[in-house]
Amino acid sequence: MARSIPYDNILEILAKLPLKSVVRFRCVSKYCNSSVITPWFVKSHNTHFPIKPIGLLITCSSRLQSGQMFFYADYNGGSAVPLLTIPPRFSRYTTQSLNGLLCLDFGICAQICNPSTRQVFTLPIVAPVSSPSASSTYFCVNSFGFDPVTKKHKVLNSWKVPGKDPEYRVFTLGTDESWRLVNGGPCYYPQRESICIGGIIYFRCWTNWNRSSRAVLVAFDVGKETFQVIQIPVDIAFQDLNEASLIDFGGNPAIVSYDRLDDNEDSSSIVWRVDDSFWPRIGLAMLSDHLHELQDEEGQLYFVACSIHTTGELVLASRSVSNQYFSVLYYDVVENVIRRVEISGLPDYSRQFNDFSCIDTVTVSNYEENILSFA
Repeated sequence: MARSIPYDNILEILAKLPLKSVVRFRCVSKYCNSSVITPWFVKSHNTHFPIKPIGLLITCSSRLQSGQMFFYADYNGGSAVPLLTIPPRFSRYTTQSLNGLLCLDFGICAQICNPSTRQVFTLPIVAPVSSPSASSTYFCVNSFGFDPVTKKHKVLNSWKVPGKDPEYRVFTLGTDESWRLVNGGPCYYPQRESICIGGIIYFRCWTNWNRSSRAVLVAFDVGKETFQVIQIPVDIAFQDLNEASLIDFGGNPAIVSYDRLDDNEDSSSIVWRVDDSFWPRIGLAMLSDHLHELQDEEGQLYFVACSIHTTGELVLASRSVSNQYFSVLYYDVVENVIRRVEISGLPDYSRQFNDFSCIDTVTVSNYEENILSFA
């Protein structure tokens, strides 16, 4: 008579299988699904398959901005692989991938997405839609962070209504059921960008509601839930999100900007990196041919940037998906070498749908697989 395999032994075997196989197992039953999202299983699986970048994660809008599409692409280019599409609308802003998770910002509400498991967790709204403040959400921004000490993911909501004091709230995933107010935040206007490095969320803020005002860098300690303001060099303090990108560069927050060289028509990419509140300036020579890949149809630089943690390469890509092939530039800072790859399979809105409202909606970050779930 055949003996059945103990269920604990099955879970131990599953913990040694790739994430794609585990995702299939979750579809067997509700019990199977609940078994592979327990803290024990997640920790065991991550021991065998440590979370690390394996390619590019590209997000863009679906037709008429009716949803958000996620694609995986190999670092060396080729055809993009569709992961999932989240309806019913496109987010105002999507964070960089953090342990394989992303935060989709909708102002007074937000979603946490795990492209690996195709799961989405919706957070409670920050304030009722009927609230007077809900009519002024332009400076209501959600950022995403991780505390390496407690192993907790948190979402920081920064909300500044002109003429009123700012409000900062925190939601701890897996613990909180509602948002918590935190004190000590600066009286500034948050921009829709953020990165998390070593348990610190960094994001730029305008010092005034007028976007021509100077920007500063705000650092939020995810564990201690405290704030620090870091001054930005005047050369880049007045640039908006279309002219400069905040990235993780070599384990430090950095701002990627551009300057036009005086002696010829070539341009240079400039990386300003924060190091103990000091901003070393790193000049990276780039030819005009390279920058042409990052321009919109009117010839203006309109780009997104990130870096590959394993190689230290700087990644530059256009926000536009209006061409048949999506170009990505990799800049090796040490060797001063640029390589270009092409990615196919992304939607070509201008040709397929004649829909120009979705062209400039691309974000690029590292793709990391993680079994973690909050659903």
